[in-house]
Amino acid sequence: MFSRRRWSFSSATRHSESSKHHRDKDRDRGRRRRHSKHRDPSPEGRFIELLDLDYTLTGRQYVQARIKDAIQLSHVVEFLKTKFPDGDQQIPDDAEVQFFWDARRLGGNDIPKEAVTLRYRILRAGDDGSLRIIPRGANLKLRKSQLATIASEVAAGRSVGSIRETIAELLRVSNKAAKYPVQTPNQIVIEAAGGLRPGPLPGNNWEACKVQTWLCRYLTVDMRQPTNYVVLRGFNEQYVWHKPYVNSRGYVDVYELKQWLKQSVLTSPLVHSRGEHRRGIGVGVDVDDIRLTCRGKVVGKHAHVRPGRTVDFDVPRVVEDKFIQAEAWLVPLSETCIVCSDEKRVSEMPNKRRITASCEHDATICKECVGQWIVSSMDTMTWDRLKCPDCPQLLKYENVRAFAPRDTFDRYDTLSAKALLGSIPDFMWCLNPKCSSGQIHPAGCSRAKCHGCKHSLCVRHHVPWHSGETCDEYERRTRRQRRNDKASEKHVKEITKPCPGCKRNVNKFIGCDHVTCICGHEWCWLCFGRYYRDEHEFLQCHHTQQCRYHDNPPNYEGGRAFMPFLNPGGPHGPFMNGALHRM
Repeated sequence: MFSRRRWSFSSATRHSESSKHHRDKDRDRGRRRRHSKHRDPSPEGRFIELLDLDYTLTGRQYVQARIKDAIQLSHVVEFLKTKFPDGDQQIPDDAEVQFFWDARRLGGNDIPKEAVTLRYRILRAGDDGSLRIIPRGANLKLRKSQLATIASEVAAGRSVGSIRETIAELLRVSNKAAKYPVQTPNQIVIEAAGGLRPGPLPGNNWEACKVQTWLCRYLTVDMRQPTNYVVLRGFNEQYVWHKPYVNSRGYVDVYELKQWLKQSVLTSPLVHSRGEHRRGIGVGVDVDDIRLTCRGKVVGKHAHVRPGRTVDFDVPRVVEDKFIQAEAWLVPLSETCIVCSDEKRVSEMPNKRRITASCEHDATICKECVGQWIVSSMDTMTWDRLKCPDCPQLLKYENVRAFAPRDTFDRYDTLSAKALLGSIPDFMWCLNPKCSSGQIHPAGCSRAKCHGCKHSLCVRHHVPWHSGETCDEYERRTRRQRRNDKASEKHVKEITKPCPGCKRNVNKFIGCDHVTCICGHEWCWLCFGRYYRDEHEFLQCHHTQQCRYHDNPPNYEGGRAFMPFLNPGGPHGPFMNGALHRM
């Protein structure tokens, strides 16, 4: 910890016990609170701390000075020159000194009255302040021309992962005799040196040049051993943890992986707005909410992971949405949604490039548009027949939960729960329209009482309890009505045809013979042949040889099929060509 002695303009430079403590922003925040409480209101002035933004490279430790109201930044410059008069830390007379307060550069010559800490940067003559690349490590040798190539890629907005690949290729050429040859770009460590947030850049999709937002102008490059890292993959992105903590057997504990993911990815590295460069600001995720999978298997909390492996992670939907929003400023727009035509980030596309696990195509539709597709489909087909907008694969529960808006998913969740409960033998929903309860009734029970609303119902006939009548008396009284119902069912079967997909009765009273059922199945009214879309997304049908359309297909076959919510009157509409659906 730094000494607490207070220095005036005439004092000597104070030495730090450890540069690690200098980087600790929590200590910095604590010093601000202490000094704001004990600020000296006397005419002698107040104390202010001066920190070099590039201290990790220049070695200039922070100093403290007493300033008066008449003191300006130009006086502070002269004070700093007296503190670092010689050696590599010397501040030349022709150097430019830039001052920063609360993550923004100060203009003019005045010192903000609220300032307790000022950061500064020294630019020697001819230094334009642009980003610089510094190689580290005894076996890491890069020529000036190679460093210039890396710097140009950083300035062009290339991602950290892309720059790792470039460095790995350059090292293969210039470090052929290295002790640990480059086997994968994940061995390359890129760190921000100095600034407000020094440390590694784990995100492969992060724009490296964005470190300038953290007032950083140096990127250091190092190389680890071939398996001295772990890759965590989520949101279509990869985050590399170099030199992870390993146990006595050389494995990484799952708890350590989750802690690193929470602290180094899901928290402060994403914060970039002014005055918020403090640790502890994150999206609020608990380590128990992070789910890890490796090679398709769930990794238990007491398991271990071998270094060099790639581990997939998932977090709750609310955490994912907050994280993607917080990380957006670091990730470039690199994808295009074919529906909304907007530029998207990789994290805004379906995870793992698949809408469902059964899809055999890469997703070209963003998460938001898939969610709108689900909203539209819930109004045109049954909840259990929702399909991928690009292929016939059915959406599963986890897919709807991942894409659908909250209210739509709640509706879907309710319907799926009701269907699951309804499949249980002897389970019966309450018949009171104002009640949503249900329960299992013992076999042979005739009269039951709902535990929710206390209404009585007849289990035998599935009607509200017939007061004043036994079940036999009710059956004799309603015998004629049941005969009429059976006659109606017979008539319905005579004028309808069952859908080959869901077996529901469909009545086609007008229009063409291409029928789209409410379940989503498309078929020919004459031969029950299935309609499908070929590789060009044109409508085709497997007509039987006896069908009149087998050799002479109708003119609408071969037409391009559109998504329902883009073409409400198209072939997916609920009443396609006058086809009515009867449950």
